[in-house]
Amino acid sequence: MRGLTSSLLRLTARGLDLARLSTPLSVAAGYARATAAFPILSFHRVNRAADPFFPALPTEVFEGQMAFLARAYTVLPLEELVERMRRRALPRNALAITFDDGYRDNLTEAAPILARHGMPATVFVVTGAIGTTEALWFDRLALGFKRTRVTGWRAPWNQVMPLESTAQRLAALGGALTHFKRMANGQRRQCVEDTLVGLEVGDEGPLKNLMLSWDDVRALMGLGVAIGAHTVHHPILSQLPADEARAEIEGSWAAIRSNCGRAPRAFAYPNGGTTDYSDAVISLVRDVGFSCAVTTRFGVNTAATPPYELRRGGPWEHHLPTFALKLAGYRLTEA
Repeated sequence: MRGLTSSLLRLTARGLDLARLSTPLSVAAGYARATAAFPILSFHRVNRAADPFFPALPTEVFEGQMAFLARAYTVLPLEELVERMRRRALPRNALAITFDDGYRDNLTEAAPILARHGMPATVFVVTGAIGTTEALWFDRLALGFKRTRVTGWRAPWNQVMPLESTAQRLAALGGALTHFKRMANGQRRQCVEDTLVGLEVGDEGPLKNLMLSWDDVRALMGLGVAIGAHTVHHPILSQLPADEARAEIEGSWAAIRSNCGRAPRAFAYPNGGTTDYSDAVISLVRDVGFSCAVTTRFGVNTAATPPYELRRGGPWEHHLPTFALKLAGYRLTEA
């Protein structure tokens, strides 16, 4: 049934596109509800690598999506939209674009496309990975499962997972990511190291230039991209003691201010689900000096949305007409 629904949606979207109705429908959706609402799109990587261990939106797909958004939406900086939200002065067809983590292809692939279409964005950086050769823990795992030559892995939950095919390796990686995300920081760090030892992969050279440098970050700013904070080391903040959570939040704020000459205004909770942050974490984010924060909770944002719990998401469709139709539909969902 799900496959049939997806096929019908794609067929409908294609028909609307052929009739040149995708853009008018998207504009009309902004006026179809009683109050103005804006979605926040979230991306991570944009490139042509087609590497399943390091998922990315293909550059040509991103180009098509941005060209469509430039025609159909008023794309504004996230921070400006939050200020307009507070003043109850949201444009009817507004939208914001964000990226998480701070991958270098945000500069080399995504930023030129954004600049070509005159669209702003916010990149949330994990400051501990910027300007260093340190990769994020989940990328280190991905490389390990991609390059290992061992044929099986005993997971911490005592399941032996085969690693003989790409599909098996991806399944093992997915299981590891899901399991490790829920661990306390210290336990997760140890499990990551133990896993990499077990996979017998020591060379992490391919990850050396995965992330932005501070020069890259400043280059993004020169292209009109705002820089937000995404902690120092990407922990799940709700699992940290208060002093460690503050150090992660405040440390990322201070690193950006020191290296960029201005303090960040927006913050992104790592993982961003309802259990990944708390009222105490929200208070810390506010006290450090951020004016807003984004989650990964589904929905759009209105004047009633808490500015430190902004909704954010897809659609993550590669088929442009379906992307356009789903995005128009999302605007009609409840905040």
